[in-house]
Amino acid sequence: MAALLAVSACAAGTIRDGVYHDPQRRFTVRVPAERWQPLKLDGAALSFRAPDLDAGMGLRVDCDRPESGPTPSVARHLFFGLQDKRVERRERIAVSGADGVRTRLHARLDDRPVAVDGVTLRRGECLYDFVYVAPPQRFEEGWPDFDAFFRSWTLVLTP
Repeated sequence: MAALLAVSACAAGTIRDGVYHDPQRRFTVRVPAERWQPLKLDGAALSFRAPDLDAGMGLRVDCDRPESGPTPSVARHLFFGLQDKRVERRERIAVSGADGVRTRLHARLDDRPVAVDGVTLRRGECLYDFVYVAPPQRFEEGWPDFDAFFRSWTLVLTP
């Protein structure tokens, strides 16, 4: 599971009152509920695991050299390393003024079945990737926390 979450950028912000503030990339996001333990992964701005679900979620931010191209095509990078991918749903979304794509799929990771929800947003020069991965039988249990996590993402405009 860590392999899927480990994708590029470093934590540069602070957490205050349950909200992560990234002054460098000028965004905030609410951290998930207590069941989600912080996990340090190279490349992730934020990552968490819920041991009781055998699940993980994370946020990767790339403002240095984000992939170019249409967001639906760029979003495919979230699923590299997965085998036997079966896309269940793909839809365009908008969060906090950023356009993006959300993909839910089933696949195999390290020879284990997983369900994955991935969201890629593009705003200005930055690409924001949110990913949630869990065993299929536990996926729905942790999914509301992931949905709240990525939907809480907000750009902070400087005066």
